[in-house]
Amino acid sequence: MINKIKLIFTLVGVLMFLPSKGYAQEAVFDSAVQTYLESNGTVVQYENAYDGLLKMLASRFPQTDANKEGWGYLTNSKERSVNEMKHLLVPIYQEIFSQDEILEMTVFYKSDAGVQLQKDSSQMSDSQKEALNTFYNSTLGEKIREKQPLLAERISKTSEDWSRNLYETAISLLKD
Repeated sequence: MINKIKLIFTLVGVLMFLPSKGYAQEAVFDSAVQTYLESNGTVVQYENAYDGLLKMLASRFPQTDANKEGWGYLTNSKERSVNEMKHLLVPIYQEIFSQDEILEMTVFYKSDAGVQLQKDSSQMSDSQKEALNTFYNSTLGEKIREKQPLLAERISKTSEDWSRNLYETAISLLKD
């Protein structure tokens, strides 16, 4: 009887651990993709898009007493909104690339060559250009080129939805 109880407690313990391990692995993969999106310039692009939208809206809807609260909300929501977009992109990358591939891509974009590529590719040194060519001629680089149309299509759709929702929210907050 005691052995059966020990077995039951052991099985319950194992079953409780397995789902959490899966969630932990998923969280690690999610985090890896988010780090990649930060290192490859994607997050900066969406921050710039958010800033551009606010600039465009400022000319159309100057701040007044009536829309002051809306402007405050929009001004303070940039980080939240860009993080939302980043989270929407995560499953797109996870469907196409493995966690190891995402980590490898992140390593490249955090390297001197990857940083300079984002900063100003025309100023890349010969060694940085060589690193870039090595990366893009690797098996992973070939996969990136092969999957680029699919990736672009999915990202475009998600970006359009995010932009439309952001715009509609902004308009509803700013119009008198």
